[in-house]
Amino acid sequence: MTAAGPGTAPAARPLAGCTVVVTRMREQAASLADGLEALGAEVLLVPTIRLAPRPLDDEVAAALRELAAYRLVVFTSANAVRVFAGYLARGTEEGAMPAGPVVAAVGPATAAALQRHGLACHLVPDEFVAEGLAEALIREGGAAPTVDAGARVLIPCARGARDVLPDALRARGAVVDVLHIYETVAARELAEPAERVEAADYLTFTSPSTAHGLAGLLDGEARARGDARPLAERLAGARLCSIGPVTSEALRGMGLAVAVEAREYTAAGLVAAIAATRPAAVYS
Repeated sequence: MTAAGPGTAPAARPLAGCTVVVTRMREQAASLADGLEALGAEVLLVPTIRLAPRPLDDEVAAALRELAAYRLVVFTSANAVRVFAGYLARGTEEGAMPAGPVVAAVGPATAAALQRHGLACHLVPDEFVAEGLAEALIREGGAAPTVDAGARVLIPCARGARDVLPDALRARGAVVDVLHIYETVAARELAEPAERVEAADYLTFTSPSTAHGLAGLLDGEARARGDARPLAERLAGARLCSIGPVTSEALRGMGLAVAVEAREYTAAGLVAAIAATRPAAVYS
């Protein structure tokens, strides 16, 4: 934890003295960890999942050849953008998305990933979940593209991703191709001692897979040390913090109470929600 400098107001560091666990993949942790550290938190990086990209096989190559025929290409995560951009670089002559399709992103982090990889983003919904993106894509009029009968849509995404978006677009008559281009698998081990993770003030989760990943790792450690207590009991002293309703639902389904849920479903929104839990006395 970085000490406050001379003249630093306590109000600027509401998380001073708090330990916060970040369960995101290490490559994606900075947007969350940096915001927490700026508010005074001691951050423990404990990646609970890792990315396993799909090879550029015949099915992926066929989708790349057909890209110009799609009306929409929809990305629901920054990971999907990263993997797909790699396919474009290796599997197309141009090394980029063709001009024809409209490109949509589920939220600002995914849109920023498109920008980093030199890909245009034409649409980001107001609500940063699959339901919000589906609504934006099928909305009549305005700037949003209309998805109607026969529109071809490509959704490169994770294996095991929710069916909310493709189902909504198919109900509209779109021809939707879901291309599974990666999967998230559990990390092999905890990056910090289990006892230290369980004793943290806050545990942050940015997807259902991060929640399931941490539960599996902690349960494995508990069995190894002969601790038969359920996970909810071992985490009773920590506040579990979720980036949004989908992740919150996953945590509750595991029998875990959600103490904090971000109003804006982004890393910055989660940092703000955690900071808002601190007593008013901290700001005086």
